[in-house]
Amino acid sequence: MSKKNLNYYLNLPYTYIIEWSDVDGCFLGSIIELERNMTSGKTREEVLSNLKEALTSYVKTSIDNDMQIPEPLKINDFKGSITYRTSKERHYRLAKQAKLYGKSINAFIDEAIGEKLKEAAL
Repeated sequence: MSKKNLNYYLNLPYTYIIEWSDVDGCFLGSIIELERNMTSGKTREEVLSNLKEALTSYVKTSIDNDMQIPEPLKINDFKGSITYRTSKERHYRLAKQAKLYGKSINAFIDEAIGEKLKEAAL
């Protein structure tokens, strides 16, 4: 197995988040797979450039110090099943709502999660 090097990590599909901040009056950005990282800039392009520089520096430092480097999630790491625990009250309410819409509880939950994920699209 080949050793993971700088190019390996820099070519992974890390998730960059860039949003405008009214409070700060600039764009703020971070890489969700890396803890405690944030940068700012006047434009999205500037923030993206800063994030890529930060990732490069982080990976180089981590490799030099033999530290573990987080990688993006991979779809093949997931099976599609989730154990979900909730209160009796919520379970009851879910069952009633699912029945109202002619769906199983699983189908109802999956549809609700799908709608929420559309709102929070990355």
